[in-house]
Amino acid sequence: MNLNKTIFLALLTSTFLCFSTLSIAAGHYEEFIAKEPVPVANTKASYGRKIGQKVLRGLSNSTLSFFEIPKNMIMVTNQSNFLYGMTAGVALGALNTVGRTAVGINDFIFFLLPTKPVVYPIHPWNNYLDVETNYEGLFILDL
Repeated sequence: MNLNKTIFLALLTSTFLCFSTLSIAAGHYEEFIAKEPVPVANTKASYGRKIGQKVLRGLSNSTLSFFEIPKNMIMVTNQSNFLYGMTAGVALGALNTVGRTAVGINDFIFFLLPTKPVVYPIHPWNNYLDVETNYEGLFILDL
């Protein structure tokens, strides 16, 4: 019983820590965009950064792909009516969930090959209700 309580408290604490750092980062966002951009001589990302971003893309897309179901339900409902949104939106969301999961697993397995993102928006939470999910170019190398 004590082990379950310890695990629960550790998960709860880590959740609070994650969200507190997000709120701190959001508070400093205004300061960041108010400053003048610093010109960078070499804007091309390194190999390590590219494969790191690809691993994170793969993890987020494969684990959070279920965000597509409510997103598509809302978008289809807003474009047509409630009944169509609850039926076709769920079907479209399930289809995009399978597609985003497959792309995420693909990115995670082949992370050593730096490729451009296949699914747009790159993460499930980006431009949540503004952009429909689409898929472009599998295995286009980002050299």
